[in-house]
Amino acid sequence: MRLMLAVDTLTMSDYMMSMDRVNDKLNDIADSARLGFEVERMDHMLDLIANNITLIRLNMGRRRSGTNIKNLYLYQSFASNFNAQNDRIEARLDKMYNTVYRAKLRLKTVMSDSIFRILCADSSLRHTFSQKLIRLEQKWSRVDSLTATGVNTLNGLKVKVTNNAITLSDMLNFMNYRLDKAGQQLFAKETNFFWQKSLPDTLATTKSKSIVNIFESEQKAVNYYISQTSRQQGLIVTILILLFVWLFQKRKQLKAFRKNDEKFAFLHLRYLNTHPVLSLFIVVLSIMPFFDAYAPTSYISGESLILLGVVSTIMFAKWDRSKWFVWLILVGLFIAVASSDLFFAPAFPQRLLLLLLHIAIVIAGLRFLRKMAKETVYYRLSKFAIIVGIVLAFLAMVNNIFGRFSLSQIFGTAAIFAITQAITLPIFLEIVIEIFLLQFQSARLKKGNVKPFETTILVNKIRLPLLIILSILWVIMLASNLDIYHYVYSTIHDFLTNPRVIGSISFKWASVLLFFVIIWMAHILQRLITFLFGETGYDLDDITTATKGQHSRLLVTRLLVLIGGYLLAIAASGLPIDKLTIIIGALGVGVGMGLQSIVNNFVSGIILIFDGSLKIGDEIEVNGQAGKVKEIGLRVVTINTADGAEVMIPNGTILSQNIVNWTYSNDQRRVVLDFSLSGNELDTNVINDVINDVVSKLPNVIAKNKPVILFTKVHQDTCWLTIRFWSTITNVEQVKSAAMLQLNAAFKDKNIKME
Repeated sequence: MRLMLAVDTLTMSDYMMSMDRVNDKLNDIADSARLGFEVERMDHMLDLIANNITLIRLNMGRRRSGTNIKNLYLYQSFASNFNAQNDRIEARLDKMYNTVYRAKLRLKTVMSDSIFRILCADSSLRHTFSQKLIRLEQKWSRVDSLTATGVNTLNGLKVKVTNNAITLSDMLNFMNYRLDKAGQQLFAKETNFFWQKSLPDTLATTKSKSIVNIFESEQKAVNYYISQTSRQQGLIVTILILLFVWLFQKRKQLKAFRKNDEKFAFLHLRYLNTHPVLSLFIVVLSIMPFFDAYAPTSYISGESLILLGVVSTIMFAKWDRSKWFVWLILVGLFIAVASSDLFFAPAFPQRLLLLLLHIAIVIAGLRFLRKMAKETVYYRLSKFAIIVGIVLAFLAMVNNIFGRFSLSQIFGTAAIFAITQAITLPIFLEIVIEIFLLQFQSARLKKGNVKPFETTILVNKIRLPLLIILSILWVIMLASNLDIYHYVYSTIHDFLTNPRVIGSISFKWASVLLFFVIIWMAHILQRLITFLFGETGYDLDDITTATKGQHSRLLVTRLLVLIGGYLLAIAASGLPIDKLTIIIGALGVGVGMGLQSIVNNFVSGIILIFDGSLKIGDEIEVNGQAGKVKEIGLRVVTINTADGAEVMIPNGTILSQNIVNWTYSNDQRRVVLDFSLSGNELDTNVINDVINDVVSKLPNVIAKNKPVILFTKVHQDTCWLTIRFWSTITNVEQVKSAAMLQLNAAFKDKNIKME
């Protein structure tokens, strides 16, 4: 009985611990129920979404039922983004609501601690711990108020989310309906055939609105687009500022290039030398289609018109007058077509004028195509793009004649954009190449290297990726002007992002494409790093002992970039590494023996790069071959022989054989001359004086090492000698030849015959 009483007896410490447990639970519940600044941010974002929904509805409501398809896609794109953003907020709110609601439920059970309940039931104990119990009661009230406020706040936000979701769903459905209807109207007969008399009830009367209303609605679309793309605009401005900062740093080099035009003519700076500022504007304006594919027609037309004006200014002095005149006609047609797309109604006078504009586009495009130089690098691509524009202009004429007025406008706009971009984008590409060339030459000048170099070495490395970018820009603008960009983008996006299953492996084509693109870009970047620091890999004569360390560090940097590219490709692709490792391991066992030499050369290449026993510019002898190291790759070492041949020796062979490195610690090499002297009186002192005097005056001879003169055989009137002295490794043969000629002349003056 005493034992049972001892076990059940509670001490003051037990009561204190029970109150501490209740206090800890209240603190934990308060932490769970407390809402931070994230809720305020979400509230602001929800209000912003609601305001944007209102703006979109107002902009769409003021337009006719046959709304510009591009603007419909613009509003649909933003509405879809808002819907996705609203869904993310909803998911986050649900998670927060569940946390706060569970905290509220836990608050109801916080007093269920058995010892705490005994404490509360006993009046004497309540009196003893009254102060602490009062504080706990006050805290409970605060936590209860906190959880109730949190639940109410989150409920209010969920109401906003629900309202936005309903409105956005209705809006997207309405947009899809409008787009379907607009698509049907495009291919339907909007007005009479061109040769038929116009009827008063044609679509012309329904489309004829005041220019002011059309302009206002288009202006609202442009203003809304600008307000929603502030980040993109900021990025473009940042790129422009960085380019101008770079140009400011290169202003002295450009000035020097202009003063010494003949000396630096090999750079072929056609644009940066004459119009550096305008050239940078062309670069920025040309890449804007990456950001403005959904932009309103008037916005894109304004950007393009600025680009055409800049190109006109630059090319005024570069094209002949007839070619520049045809270009001005194209610019005028661009302005006319862009205006007609906004303000023309399908009445007969406007249709006739539009038909004449499209005919003029065909004629001007053909005229400009004939005046293009066929030997230019981009002639075929430009020719293809211009022909596409001419075909589109022809389709615009056909649709106009057969009463498809809106479709005719779309084809006409796409035609003039396709032709003008076919002319401006190659200029953009050449300017980008000139930027690389200028940076390359600046790096060479900083190193004191003023020798010309073959620019095709750099151009050939960067032309392909730039051509791909150029083609993508042209296709984006073409699809945007044909109002099919949304469809093309969605189709490609779905194809690349839909999961594919092969056996137990699931992957996406986007991951595979990203994997190879990153690897490809890593290979290009590791080569461009060499160029940007002023190295071509071909200027072996300019390599000195002082610069070999720089070459080695650059080689290590290239290797690290390449390895980093492969690791980034693997990480960014999202491919199932665990399963790929098993497959690669199984394949490695099967083909390991066949790839053994390749792996050996690869590992040997890494060892050579980090070992430092072999550097670019070293004079070596290995495997019966002698020459200067041109490149250390991951598979082979390339050396240039004295005969001009390039010998590629596998890295494994380099490491497995003895290497004679004449320039490992210095660039000195001993010169040995064997000859005989004959005469009536041979005085060794005279012979020594002549040899020392001649050798000391020879260029590229190391003076600190005195010549060694050895008499190998002596007769009464004849002696045989061996002379040894030191020269630089690259001038051994020249020094030997000069020494023989000058020694022969010197001994001849002494009546001594040299053989």
